[in-house]
Amino acid sequence: MKPEEAIGHIESLYPADSEYEDTAEIGIRLLTKAKRETMASWRDLPTNTLIRYAQLCIQKEDQH
Repeated sequence: MKPEEAIGHIESLYPADSEYEDTAEIGIRLLTKAKRETMASWRDLPTNTLIRYAQLCIQKEDQH
């Protein structure tokens, strides 16, 4: 499947950014599952994601 074809399927079924809350929620769950299944390591994530992950970890720790 080509990326354009995959995007078309996602957009017509469960886009994570859907204006419909239930559809977006399903899309987010499916996207999260896809990321977990295809990611070798969280250390390989894009820099902006790693930085945000670190920020969220720090915020969580500060709540304790």
